[in-house]
Amino acid sequence: MATSWIVSDLRTTLGADRIGMRLPQDELPRDALYAAAFSFIDRCYVRLDRVDGDISIELRSKSPGTPGEFDAEALAAELRSELFAQAFRVQIAERGRDLSAAIVAASVGASQASADPSPDPIADLAVEPFDDPLGIAMSWEQKHAKQEEPQAAPNPPTPTHPADPTGGGEHAT
Repeated sequence: MATSWIVSDLRTTLGADRIGMRLPQDELPRDALYAAAFSFIDRCYVRLDRVDGDISIELRSKSPGTPGEFDAEALAAELRSELFAQAFRVQIAERGRDLSAAIVAASVGASQASADPSPDPIADLAVEPFDDPLGIAMSWEQKHAKQEEPQAAPNPPTPTHPADPTGGGEHAT
């Protein structure tokens, strides 16, 4: 369920090298505040604080004293715009969450309508054997494995005399 945000009180303070804004804590979602503040970190030092139930946002120039580089009014307007834009993005994301979940579920083939568990995904990958006369499907190791020549077992020496257990043929006397 989406929530609407109406910022009724954005109190802005302008300085020579900084701007400050305070708004009630529950006026904008926290994600919108963080995203808006994050968009300024390349140009300004950003400080978020909680003061008396309000959220305080302070942007301070990274190069103070450089004339003409820090336009406080333009930066305050840009911060205000960014806060509203980020709040709108959060609201759109909340409204589209169910639609996004349905799209993702459909893309992976999950069906919320069926309560039956899906079949074994590994069984779907089983491949039937096929003829491969050229050996294309054979792995490199199988194709280039050294063919070991069958080696015959060494022949035991044949005894020259049936009573000679050493098979040497010579008799010790």
